[in-house]
Amino acid sequence: MPDRPDTVADRGTPTVAGVVGAGLAACVAVGFGYASLTGTIATLRTVHVWVGTAWTALVLMYGFIVAPLLRERDTTAAYAIVGRLVPATIVLLPTLAVVTIAAGVTMALTYEIVWPMTTLIRTVLGVAVAIAGIALLGVLPTDVLTYRELQSANPDPERVVSLGARTATLLTVQGALQVMMLFLMLRVAAMAT
Repeated sequence: MPDRPDTVADRGTPTVAGVVGAGLAACVAVGFGYASLTGTIATLRTVHVWVGTAWTALVLMYGFIVAPLLRERDTTAAYAIVGRLVPATIVLLPTLAVVTIAAGVTMALTYEIVWPMTTLIRTVLGVAVAIAGIALLGVLPTDVLTYRELQSANPDPERVVSLGARTATLLTVQGALQVMMLFLMLRVAAMAT
């Protein structure tokens, strides 16, 4: 390991992973905007399902594949993994979360399935709040701290790996909740038809 670890700027990661992540996030946001403006529920449903699928797949990959890798690697290897993932996911994951949740809420209001407030709807709302809380109040701030540490002139590999492991742990819990939400939403979809 050199005297100081590579920063994000040394590797050129912001120009590659950051641009890819931001580009994908922009496409998702434009897709949601289009679905909202056209007013067709079929387009909105398609955006909700596909963006939700992409979000869940990324969360599951990070939580169930990257998390164990971070735990069993030494600091240098784990630092390299986190340093490559964070610039791409810092914009992409929150965008996928917001678009999926906004499209889901819009569809719920359009289908008028929020009332009457059944046990199923209460459960869906509770799980949705838990997922949004983990994503936007747990994962996002941790990713911002990780990215700022990676951007610093002298990044601390131990801190970067620790923050990366925290993100991976949060995403493991979030991934399990998102799989639960998938099954709940299948029940809600059956109710709406």
